[in-house]
Amino acid sequence: MDTTSKLRTVLRRLTVAAAGAVLAVAAGGPVSAQYNSVEGVIRGVVLDERTGQGIADVVVEVLDHVERIQRSAVTDEEGRFTLLRVRPGPFWLRASHIAYSRTKTPMWRIGSGEVLDVSIRLHPEVVLLAPLEITARAQSASPVLARFYERLNRRMGGTLFTREDIEARNPPRVTDLLAGVTGVNLQSSANQSFRIVTMARALPGMGGGPNGCPVQIYVDGILATRGGPVSPDELLAPGSLEGVEVYRGIGTVPAEFLTPEARCGVIAFWTRRGG
Repeated sequence: MDTTSKLRTVLRRLTVAAAGAVLAVAAGGPVSAQYNSVEGVIRGVVLDERTGQGIADVVVEVLDHVERIQRSAVTDEEGRFTLLRVRPGPFWLRASHIAYSRTKTPMWRIGSGEVLDVSIRLHPEVVLLAPLEITARAQSASPVLARFYERLNRRMGGTLFTREDIEARNPPRVTDLLAGVTGVNLQSSANQSFRIVTMARALPGMGGGPNGCPVQIYVDGILATRGGPVSPDELLAPGSLEGVEVYRGIGTVPAEFLTPEARCGVIAFWTRRGG
């Protein structure tokens, strides 16, 4: 008996619905003798349930009885596909397209040498893309802030605060942000209006007195304490800050702030306008 005569000729039709898909199955007509007479063939069309039009670029997969992918094909411009060399036995068809509900049909069975003509109907679905995901955050390209971000990424010495850190703490005054930093001492000014920042004690041989060692304060890379101690609260508001660097000893002070006066430490403030 030749390959064609082995193909089943009795038409059988079944229409079932599940999860927005309709699978219509019929025994197919003759196919080329190149197909293995033991394995089956599934060919068909994927249609839009509302319009009845064929859908291109649908991935159609044959799943075996344990839902492993056995064969797959992609529909052409008319929504047609052919799945060759399908092993006899129970199977599901799964159809996937970005604009339609992903659908798995009810289980069906293909026999040895059988050719099935099928139609699958998909229900359109508006697909929402995933919400914005930030996979990398580029720091400001400002040359003023570039060195701050470089040190922030390296985390080599000192205590550094980012804009996120500052916003999370939400300090009423700039000096409130510094209050919890180890070694930092806050002293009220003569009129009690502001607080002066010093280190808790001078380093050996570096001078200073009972009131601590006054630090050097920079704002956007410019020294603000050139004429003597000044309170950060007079210079800045917490909401204006992009970042803060606190260095206690001269051994940790970055080269750009390294002066003889930096012996008591340095605090560098970076503002958002610096970006």
